[in-house]
Amino acid sequence: MYETEPKLIWWNGEVVPWQDAQVHVASETALRGLNVFEGIRGYWRPETGQFAVIRPHEHLHRLAASARLLQIPHDGLIEQLAQGLGEILHATELREDVYVRPTIYVDSGRYTARQDTVTVGAFIACHPTGPRSDQPLSCTISTWRRIPELALPPLAKTGAAYTAFRLARLEALQAGADEAILLNADGHVTETPGAAVFLLRDGQLITPPLADGILDSITRRTVIRLAQTELGLTAQERSITRSELYSADEVFIAGTLDEVRLVGQIDRHAPRHRQAPVANALRTAYLELCTGSRQPLDATLVKLLP
Repeated sequence: MYETEPKLIWWNGEVVPWQDAQVHVASETALRGLNVFEGIRGYWRPETGQFAVIRPHEHLHRLAASARLLQIPHDGLIEQLAQGLGEILHATELREDVYVRPTIYVDSGRYTARQDTVTVGAFIACHPTGPRSDQPLSCTISTWRRIPELALPPLAKTGAAYTAFRLARLEALQAGADEAILLNADGHVTETPGAAVFLLRDGQLITPPLADGILDSITRRTVIRLAQTELGLTAQERSITRSELYSADEVFIAGTLDEVRLVGQIDRHAPRHRQAPVANALRTAYLELCTGSRQPLDATLVKLLP
């Protein structure tokens, strides 16, 4: 996805050529990853010439919450970014599903949170998501731990946290796996670098609670709701051990880019139910909502064609 460089980017209030969006190498966002961001998916609907932008208001609300947690001044930026989403989608030449990343970054203001001394900016990148894969993932339990809340708030989606995620993902790739699953300092399952974790065990759908140090995933919320309405399952939000993952009936992950993706093995332990009927039903329902096959999933439609 990021290997494809788009032609345009929304940069501090206007759509500009990609190469024109630059910050200094000594900026706080370059030196310390001091930024907050969101990943929003836009589903291209060729029959109507529209992008269905999935739950943009919730994403921007979470972006504002991340900025507050990291004490990044953001007065007026959320409103600008809401408008910028439409502007970059109207300007892009892409006619396929896209991943839109609104970001608020700190340019200067090292150890202060004062509005009059911190300089901030914002941009929205728009990348093609690439083809969707139906193949189950192979995962490994990372030796790297999820950054604890006492070090960095897990509810803040910040670039700085993704350095640790990068190490976990590299470790997984070097082990021949597709993705990493991180534990917290207590040894409980948290999430992958980009998605929430679910398991099915003895007919019970289980996912880690926010208190175990995970992002408040918007896709996770949607899957919990779908499980209730589609399958009559109430998701238990409780701590999960590594052994429970190894012995689960089904395991799947859920996130903006991954959507709902089955896990075929974890450290070479395969879930008992290889056909994964619950995960597949939830995947089908989620994709139908996002792609417009059924009642839209809180999507804002951005019309591009006359």
